Amino acid sequence: MTMAIQMIATGGVLALSTMAPTVAAALGVNPELIGYQVSLIYLTAAISSVTAGGMVRKFGAARVSQASMATFVVALLCFGSGHLALMAMGAALCGLGYGLNNPAASHILIRVTPPARRNTVFSIKQAGVPLGGVAAGLCFPALAALISWQAGLWLAALMPMLLIVLLARLRPSWDADRMPEARIGQDWTLGARLAMKLAPLRALSLLGLLYSMLQLSLSTFTVAMLVTEQGWTPIAAGSALALVQASGAVGRVLWGFVADRLRAGFLVLAMVGAISGAGALLIGAAGDIGPVAQIALLCVIGNATNGWNGIMLAESARRAPEGLVGTITGGVLIFTFAGVVIGPASFAALHGLVGSYANSFLCFGLVSLAGAAMAAHRHRVERR
Repeated sequence: MTMAIQMIATGGVLALSTMAPTVAAALGVNPELIGYQVSLIYLTAAISSVTAGGMVRKFGAARVSQASMATFVVALLCFGSGHLALMAMGAALCGLGYGLNNPAASHILIRVTPPARRNTVFSIKQAGVPLGGVAAGLCFPALAALISWQAGLWLAALMPMLLIVLLARLRPSWDADRMPEARIGQDWTLGARLAMKLAPLRALSLLGLLYSMLQLSLSTFTVAMLVTEQGWTPIAAGSALALVQASGAVGRVLWGFVADRLRAGFLVLAMVGAISGAGALLIGAAGDIGPVAQIALLCVIGNATNGWNGIMLAESARRAPEGLVGTITGGVLIFTFAGVVIGPASFAALHGLVGSYANSFLCFGLVSLAGAAMAAHRHRVERR
């Protein structure tokens, strides 16, 4: 269920990205502006994540998850309106819901997951991110061709509605530990302060900031790059994005399993950062060697750049004081959301300067390699 919630949330975030050229043409704007829409989503996600821990304690994980899904219902309806102001409001609502999702899921998963399997279980849950990208990449461009992009977005709003109903049946067990007397806004900075105080959590926070820049830029700009620079059709580009996201779903589970087997989360975080960063450096050259090779390279990057989220959440939850898993998760995620706010917006600005998506990916590959070096250093410190 937590993976399904993650899938719906990610599909909502990426809905417009998968149809960026089509929607941009209909609205008379440039497709790279989608980067600013994604950044707005994660800016509001960062704001809501600081209150998520308190909300989970007061209302319970199921009720908070229902609230998250409700925001996506309204957001998808706003996206389909075709009015820029309403679409911007939808992006803000989308972010508010997205910021509630992971703290609620971490709160329930830490209760039921054996310690030796945490990286794997959290990574399976986080596989909902690329799987949501797969669904978005396959469905939204096809729906745009069949019934119009606006009608496709309105139809998609039925999915979070369904999850709200299903979550109602889980409330007695999920929300059994809620504390109605808890104060939501007692200390909004507690999670971030604890994350910065403890060295491992501080490293995880900074890695989330750096790695999320490339991860979300890959999801946001792949379709636009393939359509505008490589001449692909929107449906073919959406299908390619679905393949990239599918490889990311495999990567999330695979790398989480490897982290549990090696018992070395930071070592695996260094590996995925190095692979995804090196792959991003090669994107520019891959455009000259044919579509099959380009898809293969994008899938390798997608596999690696999606492999860190579950490990980061599991390592954060493992180090959280008892009763503060949601708070710590929210504090660490503030920095991940900051990276996503910075990433797509700066990618769009960088594209305006260099005039190429491929060269913009090259620059972001260097950011990922810097994170890999940081993770490798932290692994050596923990081994000592």
